[in-house]
Amino acid sequence: MTTAIFLILFFGLLVLGLPVAYTMLVTSAVYILLAGLPEIQLTMRASNGIESFSLLAIPMFLLAGNLMNGMGVTERIFNFAGVLVRHITGGLGHVNVVASILFAGMSGSAVADAGGLGAVEIRAMEKAGYSKRFSAAVTAASATMGPIIPPSITLVVYGFLAEESVGRLFLGGALPGLLTGFALMVIIWILVKTGREEAPRLPRAGFREVICAFWKAIPALMAPVILLGGILAGVFTPTEASVVVVLYILVIGTLSMGFDRAQIVEALLGTVRTSAATLFIIAVSAVFGWIISIQRLPIAMVDMMQDMFVSKAAAMALIIVILLIVGMFMEVLAALVLLVPTLLAIATSFDIDTVHLGVTVVVTMMIGTITPPVGLVLYTVMTVARVGMGDLTRALAPFYVAMIVVALLVAFVPQITLFLPDLLMPPAQR
Repeated sequence: MTTAIFLILFFGLLVLGLPVAYTMLVTSAVYILLAGLPEIQLTMRASNGIESFSLLAIPMFLLAGNLMNGMGVTERIFNFAGVLVRHITGGLGHVNVVASILFAGMSGSAVADAGGLGAVEIRAMEKAGYSKRFSAAVTAASATMGPIIPPSITLVVYGFLAEESVGRLFLGGALPGLLTGFALMVIIWILVKTGREEAPRLPRAGFREVICAFWKAIPALMAPVILLGGILAGVFTPTEASVVVVLYILVIGTLSMGFDRAQIVEALLGTVRTSAATLFIIAVSAVFGWIISIQRLPIAMVDMMQDMFVSKAAAMALIIVILLIVGMFMEVLAALVLLVPTLLAIATSFDIDTVHLGVTVVVTMMIGTITPPVGLVLYTVMTVARVGMGDLTRALAPFYVAMIVVALLVAFVPQITLFLPDLLMPPAQR
């Protein structure tokens, strides 16, 4: 009876529009009272839920992204990407994607990409003559690579929930992230080549221009090199790497980019706001997840759907469908907390590697971030570009198709994810 009330209250509050974090908090508190458990369980479970060394990486990577936006690194990255690919059919559309790939290797956040680098990208594309909706669509789609390409805040949270190596997850996201970028560039090329979108032809950059742009971008480009190089060399853990990157950005920003105190304070305030919201979700979800586990709901759900899981391929297909639907209505971190226990039970039943599962989950859930009604990246780009939801979602339609194809490839070809982790960080070295 208590479990039934727990579930009815949870879904009822969601339908009424209460934010997911508050829904989990209220539902958990009511369950604890009805079950006659000590009220202190609520605060104990919540505080224990965020007492993890790996979660320290979240505010650090957020701070790194905010500092880079503040010091003008985004412009240097965009200019460097421009001299590399602006001459390809699609011009600044390709520059947008490549710049997002480079920025993703430093921030780990789709919203940071959309709000920081996205403003630079949209402004440059509109100035060059691209339509506002196309500029916004390319920016929104390319921003989704932030949580896939390492470092990734979303993969850090998944690793915490699944008790999986964050280092292997980072390596696992590299090729799927690059595959996503390639798919987006193919769509841009097709749209421009067939005349569906107008794109001014830009000249190929000369050797001197390439060298000049590269020289200015070197300090920024070294950040992901230091991060991944240090992790693979065993110099520091992924969590320690986030601190190293922040220190590195502060040093280069102060010495070579005229970083001032006001920019640092603004970056810190932005990081505190976002980190507080993120860790609050994780804290209350720890209580919610504890209740779900003691009620054995994930196992019950797997047993109920057992007939649908006739094979490993069928299980992966159903996981993709569930993630696409849930991603439309829930913020990614909250969805991870709710779904990971059940997904891990499915993975155990069909011998699905948890790194492969985690990357598949993140790649698929990123589609939801640019899909109404609950798409944080979608709303961020709408605000930056001042474009309506209808225009933006219609312009995004071809990119939805490309991203779904990538998600299916990642799901059904495990080696896309597992090649680098198995090569550079075998399971025995976790």
